[in-house]
Amino acid sequence: MTNYYGMEIDWENEVHKRFSQCQDITVEKLGNQMTIFFFRHLLDYNLFQSFVTSFFEDADRQDGLERLIQVWNPITGHNQEHILGQFVEKVLRGEVGGVYNGRLYTIAVGHSTSRVIMPSDRESVITGPHDAFTEDWATNLSLIRRRIQSSHLKVIKHNIGSEYPIDIFMLYIQDTAEQEIVDEAIKRIERIQVNQALDGNVLAKRLDDAPFSVFPQWLGTERPDVVADQLKQGKVVIVTSNSPTVIAAPAHFFDFFAVSGDAYERWHFSVFIRILRIFVFILSLMLSAFYVAITTYHYQFIPSPLLQTMIQARYRVPFSPMIEALMIEGVVELLREAGARLPSKIAQTIGIVGGLVIGQAIVQAGLVSDVLIVAVAASALSSFIVPNYTMETSMRLFRFLNVILAGYLGYFGIFLFVTLFVTHLCHIKTLSKEYIMLSRFPRFTFLSYRKQPRMSAYLWNKLPSKSKR
Repeated sequence: MTNYYGMEIDWENEVHKRFSQCQDITVEKLGNQMTIFFFRHLLDYNLFQSFVTSFFEDADRQDGLERLIQVWNPITGHNQEHILGQFVEKVLRGEVGGVYNGRLYTIAVGHSTSRVIMPSDRESVITGPHDAFTEDWATNLSLIRRRIQSSHLKVIKHNIGSEYPIDIFMLYIQDTAEQEIVDEAIKRIERIQVNQALDGNVLAKRLDDAPFSVFPQWLGTERPDVVADQLKQGKVVIVTSNSPTVIAAPAHFFDFFAVSGDAYERWHFSVFIRILRIFVFILSLMLSAFYVAITTYHYQFIPSPLLQTMIQARYRVPFSPMIEALMIEGVVELLREAGARLPSKIAQTIGIVGGLVIGQAIVQAGLVSDVLIVAVAASALSSFIVPNYTMETSMRLFRFLNVILAGYLGYFGIFLFVTLFVTHLCHIKTLSKEYIMLSRFPRFTFLSYRKQPRMSAYLWNKLPSKSKR
């Protein structure tokens, strides 16, 4: 216990309490009298070591420590909470904090420069931050820590992999994340039995509630601002060594249609574009199936002028509408996969030229109708608007199933598909929480902006006080 401004306080113990469960913090001793606290990934540790060593080269340990402490900045304040708050804030900003002779000190050190931060190719935005995670876990933690400078951000380290072990770090904000979610995530991580975990997406498959479902139940991202937002919503985040993908849960269905760039646009446009993404998601699933159902069983629903056009387009086609649709959907998937495996400039050429040449050749050969080409092209274009790649690939699988059901059962097949689709979504859970909830749709469209500073003062004042918390 030490007397500091009339207060008997064990500062070292108080600092340890404040940083409890922050397993990414480093605590070291300088001699027997000084304890230092710092986040290694927030500062240039080699520079700090050189700086400290220079004070002990020509002096004994006690004299060197006395000289060293003279260049540190003492923390002063009018009460314990004020003093401790300043100390914690500076350490979270990347400074080194020290406890010596009953007083708190800090000193600024250069930021860590382990690797150049590059923008994400997979999640590009027009407005907003352009930094992205790297394969270095320390860099990734520093990007998150710089956005959430709070001692309530907890980091728990785990080691998984029996043959090739790697470190993973679970992050959450204390008092924001439900303790039930935190405990469930820890329990699942401890149950993992694998030889190796190569990536965050690979790890997510081991943590899924419904491993046989094609829907993603953990939100994977390479953007630090997205992770910071997920943490502030009370979610659990996992950072994996040697992987730029960070995963977050519980991930709800509507979370996969949100883009970080929405937060930086005017809320009117953001609300509109989010609703549009849901609409085109449904359109992409249904368009080809509706074509098959109408042309096979329900042509009486088509207006006469359009029906005449479709008959003229199909009179040379030797296949049924279902086979025709499956064939052209398969060609689209082949072009998509070819473009994904080639260098970007070549992929653009393959996508444009391949689509034009193959599409025109198929129509001229009489293998498919030009009306179907329009329907499949609109369906494929709609799928590109879905921002999350994992969700978009799930949708591609369901599109084939919907076409087959429509080909055999018509509108009843589409109704059966929708029933099974919605029922499956309602049965999925993510970290024991519901995957799809209609109560989250207003939050997804409008209420998620209630805490954004760009909301107009008029709308902010109209919100109930409970929604402003």
